[in-house]
Amino acid sequence: MKDPCDHYTFDLIGGVAKKPGRKPLGERAMTVAERKRRSRELRRNRLQELSVTVELSRDAQKSLDKMIEWWGVSKKEAINRALMIACQSQTGRTGSLFELELGMQLPGKASRRKSPR
Repeated sequence: MKDPCDHYTFDLIGGVAKKPGRKPLGERAMTVAERKRRSRELRRNRLQELSVTVELSRDAQKSLDKMIEWWGVSKKEAINRALMIACQSQTGRTGSLFELELGMQLPGKASRRKSPR
């Protein structure tokens, strides 16, 4: 006989078997179409967070068009390359802000050693 205060032990006699799979988010499980719609919406929201809209001056637009022509790439790729080149050409603290892939640390995370005098 099972103790009435025991809420953790599974009742072996007359116990209800759990349904396989994940618990539904709502009252019922989603259909395949609902799950795909939700997936697309979440993906769209993530992509919008990553996108940036900018206004370029005429000179900057001409320079961008030249880079696209020289490199033979899309606007997105040309902007990415130009930003990476600009970051790599910088020296000092501002140049190391975006170079995490190259093994450099953020300025606040670097060890601060006193320079020898």
